[in-house]
Amino acid sequence: MDYFISPVSDQDVKKEKQKARDLRKTRWWKDKCTEGRCYYCGEEAPSHELTMDHVVPVIRGGKSVKNNIVPACKTCNNKKRYSLSIEWEEYAQRLKKEDV
Repeated sequence: MDYFISPVSDQDVKKEKQKARDLRKTRWWKDKCTEGRCYYCGEEAPSHELTMDHVVPVIRGGKSVKNNIVPACKTCNNKKRYSLSIEWEEYAQRLKKEDV
């Protein structure tokens, strides 16, 4: 299933990436990473190994706001790339297992 999201300009992408860099310096982000858990796979990871991921990617219209940014392990972040969480099969399978 494809989800249509309107195109995003290069200028908008740059603006949101700067906002993300600014958020990365905040106490809020440091606290999120201190929890030490990947949002997608649920695995524990040292805080310095967690990366910032946009649940709705910036390139697909996502914003750099607290409710769209989560800590992710590098493996999950690389696998997800520009997908929405609902398009990413591995994540969907994990959620189904947890619902059982």
